[in-house]
Amino acid sequence: MKPKPVTIVQHEPDDPPGSIAVALTDLGVPFEVCRVDLAEELPVWPDETAGLISLGGSMHVTQTNDHPFLAAEIKLMRRMVHEGGPVWGICLGAQLLAIAAGGDAYRRKHPEVGWTSIEKVADDPLLRGISSPFVAFNWHAYSCKLSPTSHLVATCGEGVQVFRAGGKAWGTQFHPEVDAEMAPHWVRDAVKEQKHLGAGFEEQLRRETDERLAAYPAFCRRITENFVVTSGLLPA
Repeated sequence: MKPKPVTIVQHEPDDPPGSIAVALTDLGVPFEVCRVDLAEELPVWPDETAGLISLGGSMHVTQTNDHPFLAAEIKLMRRMVHEGGPVWGICLGAQLLAIAAGGDAYRRKHPEVGWTSIEKVADDPLLRGISSPFVAFNWHAYSCKLSPTSHLVATCGEGVQVFRAGGKAWGTQFHPEVDAEMAPHWVRDAVKEQKHLGAGFEEQLRRETDERLAAYPAFCRRITENFVVTSGLLPA
């Protein structure tokens, strides 16, 4: 019997699965990309999917009227968390997961953009083999407020970076999927969006991206493998 695929939910053209797709392929985990921005329908759980990976997007988690697929995704995540289904939310996906698990998301005073240092505050198998602190790429204007039943795993300053929302459900605010194809236009667009920060921000972002990008896919591979193994999508 053919195994059901993991569904990767893509919200916009500029945030494809990137290194996550490469890692899943290398690990032999079947997956399908669901382009909700192109009106593709979310899968039915558990009949049509083995698990969910929800990517980022330029829309905000509060814009459910403008983007009805966000509300549908929250509903699907809520059922999967309740029933112990594998879920990994990334950036926007993490905020959707926080809401689905009974928490919330709030607009930050200042967006968090660029390579940031992240501290573990709890041991969790999603970050097995990753040192603390570690550096990852962030780009978000909203942060997560966790429900009483969710567990904080890692932070950046006062903001949530990693949390566990259920037995097999995690949110990561940072973007592990960024690869060499995505990075140039992400950097360009981030500099344009944050132009008020001046030339120093642009210089630092470009320098750090050049320094860190080569090793970043291995970091993504580690987290992806931890997710599929811990959630039971791949035998240990």
